[in-house]
Amino acid sequence: MKLEPGDMLLALARDLSETRTTLNSGLEDAITRLETLEGQEFGDAITGLRKVIGDLAVAVQELQAEPEEAEEPEGPGTAPDWTNLDKKQCRELWEWLLTWCGKVLLPVYAGDVWRPCWYRHRQLRIQLTWLCAYWHWSYEKTAPPTRAAEWHTRWWPAIEKYMKEELKDCGYVSESLREPVHVITDDDGLTYDDFADHGLTEWKEADIARRPDPEKKSSE
Repeated sequence: MKLEPGDMLLALARDLSETRTTLNSGLEDAITRLETLEGQEFGDAITGLRKVIGDLAVAVQELQAEPEEAEEPEGPGTAPDWTNLDKKQCRELWEWLLTWCGKVLLPVYAGDVWRPCWYRHRQLRIQLTWLCAYWHWSYEKTAPPTRAAEWHTRWWPAIEKYMKEELKDCGYVSESLREPVHVITDDDGLTYDDFADHGLTEWKEADIARRPDPEKKSSE
């Protein structure tokens, strides 16, 4: 079917009219919506948003302020110091060390290297003191197994090596040890003890006696 030019012009004019009507309607709707938005009060909404943001900021600050998990201490704290004790402290330290050495160190670990004159060796006694402190720290109820592992693989082997060197010239008189530094004897009518020779009590009491009295020490 062939369209006449006049018909084509009329159809085009009709389409343009419809398009303009649609555009005008959409524009009027957009203007109406904009006017509606401009007429509303947003004060309450903004206030609410600010409150929410403020609450979130406080929550973030509280999370940041929470204490971090405490790191594992590097050691058992201050080791006992033999150079700064009064009589009472000295006696307590002796009993603490003797109890541990007699019940734990000697029977469990040090039987092969122990000598009854051990307490006469000042540096060894000092090293056994901090070794004892580390052992107790390693076996606290809340201690991780890594502490005990380090004690067995690091601290005890170091002291064991020192003991072997320090006590190598102490013991019974023999063909290989004709002049021991500290002679171990069991023929003087006294009961021989693997833990300590018969001079331990006298040695300990003499060490305690030379210390200041607690009152004098505290008033200095």
